[in-house]
Amino acid sequence: MKNISGDMVRKNGKPVSCEPCRISKIRCDHQQPTCRRCDIRGLSSKCYYHPAPLTRPRKKTRAPRSVSPANPSREDEVFDASSSRGDSIAPTGPQMGVTSASQPTYLGSTSFMSAFDQGQQDMCLSTPKTAHASTLRKAWSADFTHVFPRLVQLLRSLRLYEDLVTDKYYRSSFTVIPAPLVLTPLRLLRNHWDRERWPHEGLGSRITQNTATQLIKVEANMTTDQFYHLFTGPNLRWEFVGIIFAMAGLGASVSPSSPLFSLNGKDEISSDAFAMEMAAASHACLEICRQYDSVNDLVVWLNYAYFVLASNIMGETSHQIYTQFGDLVSCIHAMGLHRPHSPESSIPFFLSQTRKRVFAASYRTDKNLATFLGRPPRLPYHYCDVGLPLDLDDYSLVLDNLSLDKAVRQLTSDGWGTCNGGLRPATVIRLRYMIARLREQVMELSLGRGSVGSRQNELHITYQECKRLWDKVPNEFHYSKHTWEVLGPHLSIISLVIHLEYLYTVFQVERIRCSESPDAMTDLLDSAMQIVSVVTDFTRQRDQEGSIREQYTWIVSHCNLFPCLSHIL
Repeated sequence: MKNISGDMVRKNGKPVSCEPCRISKIRCDHQQPTCRRCDIRGLSSKCYYHPAPLTRPRKKTRAPRSVSPANPSREDEVFDASSSRGDSIAPTGPQMGVTSASQPTYLGSTSFMSAFDQGQQDMCLSTPKTAHASTLRKAWSADFTHVFPRLVQLLRSLRLYEDLVTDKYYRSSFTVIPAPLVLTPLRLLRNHWDRERWPHEGLGSRITQNTATQLIKVEANMTTDQFYHLFTGPNLRWEFVGIIFAMAGLGASVSPSSPLFSLNGKDEISSDAFAMEMAAASHACLEICRQYDSVNDLVVWLNYAYFVLASNIMGETSHQIYTQFGDLVSCIHAMGLHRPHSPESSIPFFLSQTRKRVFAASYRTDKNLATFLGRPPRLPYHYCDVGLPLDLDDYSLVLDNLSLDKAVRQLTSDGWGTCNGGLRPATVIRLRYMIARLREQVMELSLGRGSVGSRQNELHITYQECKRLWDKVPNEFHYSKHTWEVLGPHLSIISLVIHLEYLYTVFQVERIRCSESPDAMTDLLDSAMQIVSVVTDFTRQRDQEGSIREQYTWIVSHCNLFPCLSHIL
């Protein structure tokens, strides 16, 4: 330890602690220019020794002190735990305790509230702003001085994130980005740091340098290993770091229990608080990428993963979530994912199929959001020309050419994979994409401004297409009461949710028909009863895990059951 000058010694003769250690009330080793504890905690840039740390500045006009609630919410858990660790991604200060009403936003005729306000032309949605929204915002400085150390510190828990992301892919069939394209580079990154040791200095700067200066150049004959090399190991980028955080947050959300997580080996936070911290961290990575105007496949993946995680936390009625989805759509358009790629384009097969999956999932989300809020869609199919992704298993996408050709030959002429049975992520994406196309036609009838004559004709065509949709789908993918006996609870619920999306689309058509002709009321009631019957199937299953119920109950109740009950009761 270097000699300590006289002004660095307290009145009792003991050396002065650095500011981070003093504030956190932990023992400082008094090393200069920075103490070793701050180096380990990633706070070297904030480590300094104040000669008179308790000296108060001259009196200034001070704002009133905010009163802390007697029972802190789970949001406070994030801030308390992260403040003891050092800089948190979540904002701090007086705004954390503020809860205000948001500006009312528009709800259209297909929204979840429309069935209860049929006499009102337009409706508005006003929701309270909670600390959820505050958690995902940050007053950014121009150089992100306080954000980089915190992000690097969070990366130390890479093994925890790997376990959570792996578990998420194992438990969920709603995944969009193929598993090997996330799990393999994540493992490669961990192996790299296990081999090279954790880089104590300059990691944030190196990641930023990679993000700012190195392009992700895709070539037709590129292998998956070459693709992973572009953003892992020494080439690590903020896009992939953000994807790791977002996926880990989603993994914590679908955990079968409610464990406590530790990000520094000491403080423990709940799964909800952990998911919020991961959302804030992935949002920080997203903001860094925006600063460098990055648009590539990884940025699209990050936008999608963050949107899903943030919507789980704040709900799809949040205007911030609505805005975030607009950013995702902008990236999709900028990448040209809404248009088909020519055969000679320089895109490897695994990436081409992934782009189709991401587009199809985003297109479906767009229609769900638009229907839910009664607003125009932002990915209209009139300007899109993307076919269904092939119904291949995730790991089939990264097979060698010979094995891949064999897997493709086993598909039907329509691209369905019926040999292995069950529902694959690609199967789910295909089914929901088909329903979303139909739902857009229904939205044109509900929200568009076509003439009376053309409206009648389009309504008849859409009604017939609704009836014929399932004829295009293999029987093994149709939902029935017997599905619960054939598939496990997870896959059965997924099949049920897809069937509900279809029934709700038919229900919306019947509502339009009923507004045109009272004779269609019988069909409307029949559609409503079918939805109620399927929801009843869901509630009868007593052997479901509690986490499954929590994950899917809002889908069957909030989006489908309430409007139907309003017509039945």
